Amino acid sequence: MRLLFGLLLVALASVAPAQPAIAELDPHAGDFLDFPVDSVSRAANAAYQSARYAEAARLYLTALEHDISNSGDIYNLACCYGLLKQDSLAALYLKRAFRAGFDDVEHVKRDPDFDSVRTRPVFAAVVDSLAALADSTNARAGLQVNVEATCLVPGYVRLPADYDSTRAYPLVIGLHGYGADPKSFARLYERAGNPQLIFVCLQAPYAFGAGRDLGYSWSTWNKDDSTVGLRSSKASGDFVADAARKLSARYKTDGTWLLGFSQGCGMAYRTGIAHHGLFKGIICFGGGLDTTNFGPDDYTAAKGLKVFASHGKEDRVVEYKYGSTTRDFLKRKGYNITFVDFKGGHAVPEEPLKQAVKWMGVK
Repeated sequence: MRLLFGLLLVALASVAPAQPAIAELDPHAGDFLDFPVDSVSRAANAAYQSARYAEAARLYLTALEHDISNSGDIYNLACCYGLLKQDSLAALYLKRAFRAGFDDVEHVKRDPDFDSVRTRPVFAAVVDSLAALADSTNARAGLQVNVEATCLVPGYVRLPADYDSTRAYPLVIGLHGYGADPKSFARLYERAGNPQLIFVCLQAPYAFGAGRDLGYSWSTWNKDDSTVGLRSSKASGDFVADAARKLSARYKTDGTWLLGFSQGCGMAYRTGIAHHGLFKGIICFGGGLDTTNFGPDDYTAAKGLKVFASHGKEDRVVEYKYGSTTRDFLKRKGYNITFVDFKGGHAVPEEPLKQAVKWMGVK
């Protein structure tokens, strides 16, 4: 028995390479902590947006070597394999994404990235098992109810370098996309050329994820109450309008604008039309308007709003048609809308952003 055990250890050693010892006093032992994981993750997203799925998969794997808990990148990696028609790999990384914290089974069932592998046995079995696990977890947790509450939500203010408190500036309220955060969205200020305006990025009220993968949404949902999505979205719009009132009282302004991206674009439309008396106009990138939110009288009352919309022709997250359909709908309603498309995906490119600032009349 001892001889067999010894032979087993020798066999294992022959197939499992020994890990190098960590020299804890070596100043270079922790150099891996300087790896630019965020840059690699952004490059992976850009490759995905450009339909370079094999390249995106390699970049996601590289980033994940240094951040194994990023469930968003793991899920995106699974999507790449779905688009590459690799059913076993898509299923494997989908399981790993759920293990890391991703838990939206309903999104998986709707995600077009998995259309080519959805009915294949290995992938379908994984989705079914994850759905069963989610149902079991929800059953043990009990019935979910949503209760309204008042809380303090952070916003981040960017002021011109030569800001003069006695001078009036345009106030632009930035609404980030689904899963993003206001600090990252505030970087648009530099990309717009540091214009002479006050840029305030609000944090959406509904957090999800954990750790580095923590993100925020302008709405939430409840499987036990179908009204929660609409109610939470309306409440977010009211919150943005209230923030506009408070910020206009705090800073000297000559008009307030909404700037939204992706889900934030939809929130900009919702807030601007519902509270049109507060805003001069709406700037939207990579999103569209849910036309069912309002009736004919609401659209008529708000048609004094100016609208600037821009959308990438290769956008895979929010398809280009949603932006162009919104443009056509608002034109029919008599809105003054400027629409700029660009070659690219789900993004806020620098040139259209600068066009939007110029369109506002800001230097």
